[in-house]
Amino acid sequence: MFRGQSRIRKGIGMARGVGYAGRILGSCCGGLPMWGHARLFAAMSALGICITGASAQAPEPSEAARAMVGAWEISNAARDKTCPLTFAVEPAAEGGYRLELDSTCTTTFPAMKQVAAWAMGPKDTLRLVDAKGSVILDFSEVETRMYEAERKGEGLYFMRTQAAIRAATVSPEQLFGEWALLKEFEKPLCKVTLSNASAGGESYRIIVKAGCDQSIAGFAPATWRLQNEELLLSGSTETWRFVESDASTWERVPPSTDPLVLMRQ
Repeated sequence: MFRGQSRIRKGIGMARGVGYAGRILGSCCGGLPMWGHARLFAAMSALGICITGASAQAPEPSEAARAMVGAWEISNAARDKTCPLTFAVEPAAEGGYRLELDSTCTTTFPAMKQVAAWAMGPKDTLRLVDAKGSVILDFSEVETRMYEAERKGEGLYFMRTQAAIRAATVSPEQLFGEWALLKEFEKPLCKVTLSNASAGGESYRIIVKAGCDQSIAGFAPATWRLQNEELLLSGSTETWRFVESDASTWERVPPSTDPLVLMRQ
């Protein structure tokens, strides 16, 4: 009598289990018929896959993540190496969100070969991650819409929107006019005109005024051009490089303890 009751209770429990599994499968995977016990186990396996797939989906993008959508550029400090990329908030197969890298990125920065997706980190940092979710680059915002990351043995990486880079790009037309070369806080060493007269290619002629210091006269600046956000003054035997400090001042690089400055007059 006891064994009979036990078999009845088992039957009731199994029936309830089948009904419960069927309801879950119906809601999760589009509905499954009530099969025999052997097929039920296969259905329960499918249920596990269905639930796992649902939990692997990327979280709903935050406002900070949505603000990152669009075209960006990663560069080194000198910006002679660049990697254009685009962020989207569609889920990536590897986890995180989808991104598109320019074809040159993996050659310019070998570490980018590992990047499969992007994600937001603590305190709204932006992370480039590999297929396993490991962080390759972790960017923090250092100025408005300007991010910085450091990778051991490779130095600093910078990231800005492509729109901001275009807006900050200096054109030759902005530099035409009168300038002076001087040491900081001292009298001008030489006054020059960055003219609009073509010297061939992307170069323009420099007009040197009388009375220049011998250090400048010996250099004999003859042409100028813009290259990779630097202003290059070319003389008889060498080229001097300047980077923009502000709209009216450029400073010679590499930096020195006695800097040479080009200042608009």
